[in-house]
Amino acid sequence: ISNYASAWFILLFISIAATGILELRWSGVGIEDWWRNEQFWVIGGTSAHLFAVFQGLLKVLAGIDTNFTVTSKASDDDGDFAELYVFKWTSLLIPPTTVLVINLVGVVAGVSYAINSGYQSWGPLFGKLFFALWVIVHLYPFLKGLLGRQNRTPTIVIVWSILLASIFSLLWVRIDPFTKTTPANGQCGIDC
Repeated sequence: ISNYASAWFILLFISIAATGILELRWSGVGIEDWWRNEQFWVIGGTSAHLFAVFQGLLKVLAGIDTNFTVTSKASDDDGDFAELYVFKWTSLLIPPTTVLVINLVGVVAGVSYAINSGYQSWGPLFGKLFFALWVIVHLYPFLKGLLGRQNRTPTIVIVWSILLASIFSLLWVRIDPFTKTTPANGQCGIDC
């Protein structure tokens, strides 16, 4: 991404944030409430909303119907049916954790690359860092809740998140969308 594209990218984000702030100020909602709303939508968009889309696609495309059973929440923890009342939320934690891992690793890798490459590499990195830090700041309450569980975070969430982040990173490096390769004849077609 060039410096020019980075500037447009940041201006776009600033205009979206300003629009949201103005809308909420006109409606009488404070900035802190706006920020919590933004964080809620990012966390929900990478977890529960994503699974709702997959569930809808499974029902429409494959005809697989997923059932939801409403159960009583008034139960003792040691009862015969206590297992029925445990919410299986582990799979909802994997996508936002993967997004966090990818962005954290991307920030570290980008800054280390810029340090090793010299002054000219900081300009193009600025827009990428801005976006990555924007995502990390939005997912901060999720990260705080995940790490604040005092060794109660399921290991499978960490394993799957690191595995998915590694796969996505390797695919990204293999695809390398920001590098234009010009053929030997100098003409650039669809493969550039």
